[in-house]
Amino acid sequence: MRFKSIFYILPVFPIVTRGVLYLKFQKEMKDVLTKKEQDKESHRTYIMMLAGFSFSGLLAMVVLDATLRQDFRFSIYYLFMSFLGYVFALNLQSYKATRWQDQLATASMDMASLCLILSILSILMTQNFSPAFVYPMSIVAILIWLIDHGLRLRFGFKYLQEKRRIKDDKN
Repeated sequence: MRFKSIFYILPVFPIVTRGVLYLKFQKEMKDVLTKKEQDKESHRTYIMMLAGFSFSGLLAMVVLDATLRQDFRFSIYYLFMSFLGYVFALNLQSYKATRWQDQLATASMDMASLCLILSILSILMTQNFSPAFVYPMSIVAILIWLIDHGLRLRFGFKYLQEKRRIKDDKN
């Protein structure tokens, strides 16, 4: 039973990685974002779409779990965390002004997107699919998310590194 508890902490991974980025660039995180960097409206549209998807999936899984009497506990948990992540990011979009707020919103969206994938994978794991089907699909899904997350962290790191260099050159 203890092994399964690790699945409850998986959503923390993107928050930790964004936290490391924050710690590395603490001074830059206090910068006020330009209007272009804030881009609140396009972020909100994107978040609303995915929040609706998470919410719909969550309701469907709760009904299925009760109706079919199958254990969709992890899928429900991940969809719930996904929905909360998107709602939190949406709320942050309303008042974000500094880079650290933007990073917090991004970490929340990263967590939410990871949870969507984990929800699907948890459904695959609870059904009677062949391991030869489930494991490769799971590996591909997690790899795609990890590659995207890693690239976006790298771009953010490079961007913040350049901002630091420009500030240092001015001083």
